[in-house]
Amino acid sequence: MEKIKKIIEAKSFHILLIVLGSILILSSAFFTELWYDESYTMGLVRHDFAQIVEIGSQDVHPILYYLMLKVFMIIFGDSIWVARLFSMIPAILTGILGYTHIRKDFENKVGILFSFLILALPVMPSYGAEIRMYTWTLFFATVSAIYAYRIAKDNKVKNWSLFAIFSLATAHCHYYGLVAVAIMNALLLFHIIFTKNEEIRNIRKSYLIRFFITAIVQVLGYLPWLFIFFTQARTVSQGFWIPLNFRDSVLAPLAVQFHGVIGVDFSFIVAGIIYVYYIYQMIWNKLHKRKNTVVIYCLAVHLILYLSMLLVSIVVKPIMYYRYMVVTTGILIFPLAYFLASSSTKIQKAIATFLVIIFLGLSIYDNSVRIKENYDISNGQEIQYIQEKYDEDTILVYSDIFLASSLAEQLPDYNWCYYLGDNAMEVKPFELCTKTVNSQFLEEYHGKIILIDSEGTVAYQDMTNKYKLKEIEKKRIQIKYRGMIYHIIILEK
Repeated sequence: MEKIKKIIEAKSFHILLIVLGSILILSSAFFTELWYDESYTMGLVRHDFAQIVEIGSQDVHPILYYLMLKVFMIIFGDSIWVARLFSMIPAILTGILGYTHIRKDFENKVGILFSFLILALPVMPSYGAEIRMYTWTLFFATVSAIYAYRIAKDNKVKNWSLFAIFSLATAHCHYYGLVAVAIMNALLLFHIIFTKNEEIRNIRKSYLIRFFITAIVQVLGYLPWLFIFFTQARTVSQGFWIPLNFRDSVLAPLAVQFHGVIGVDFSFIVAGIIYVYYIYQMIWNKLHKRKNTVVIYCLAVHLILYLSMLLVSIVVKPIMYYRYMVVTTGILIFPLAYFLASSSTKIQKAIATFLVIIFLGLSIYDNSVRIKENYDISNGQEIQYIQEKYDEDTILVYSDIFLASSLAEQLPDYNWCYYLGDNAMEVKPFELCTKTVNSQFLEEYHGKIILIDSEGTVAYQDMTNKYKLKEIEKKRIQIKYRGMIYHIIILEK
């Protein structure tokens, strides 16, 4: 047992674990299908930097992620694979933090378990492969929390500086990140003022001076975006798409870290087991005079963010959506690594073994199903069909931007047009359509039309009722990725 323990706690084993975990979550990321939010990202970053700022300010998120992705794609190429890899980088880096930071701040076992748990979480291959800002936000938030802890241990300027930098990065990636780092700052100030730690109390004045300097730096660093933040907040207050219900607003946000292909209901059972385990361990530590301080602060960040966003959703406007809580993933999972590593009784070791097996099983199952779905033979058939039917004299027409924008971003050089029907919604600035197909255009147009329609074929029925269109061919294609269904109709006028 001692030999096995030495092998597991060795640095080489830790590195091997990170490599294998990284390969596992990367294995399902190399596909080119998109869903609407991802197509928004791709459309936005294909603009220049000034346009990204202008268009992004009209959205409901900060723009640091988009600017970072733009630079990455300039260096490595305009590709959906490149964009997915960019989201995978922080997912893997968060696992690496177990080796570079947590292993140093705590014992070897905590660092190893943190890396294992992060890379085994179903949320990582899910959001790591998504062309959105969530994995970068959770990475920046985790690093911010690490340096907040290091500040409490050592009043170095380096720790304060890195805390400010990564806090600003977190805030500029997502508004839940902004709230998360605000909570970290408040808890850090609380700790400085009320701690019983003699080292901090002896130099409290120095701590407070550096805290307020750092706080001012963070405020000034966010100030340029503050006006846009209030503008976006007014937009959200006037109308937002997020529903408010018990399952999606209360349960799902508490379980998103465990929510992969298994679904919300089962993931909440897993989350419930973890939360009960936290309570059990904290009570046990309290009874045996072991400290829970670092765990309490981590859980406080996670739960205060959750409760504050839920309160705003109930009292003001629904802004709680489960994927937004991804930002505290590293902060929520650290206590699990900490408690598992400190297991000392037979019961605790048995529970720890059980939880590790559960996470390993979840990871293997989630990744295997994800690989099967992401690389299914049905994926890409809609693109292949359009490519076969398209020529330079063809226009591609759509009325459902949520469906067709994913195709437009996979075929950005094609002649895309938006059909302005009776129930048409406003087209956002990122859309690639070069024309708006209105009555006058269709009256005058002669040639081939490839119509991209959704279930119900409302646009097709509307257009054929108004204009003399000859149907050449019609095909219904359902792909495995997110179960999306395309009605592709070849018309001639």
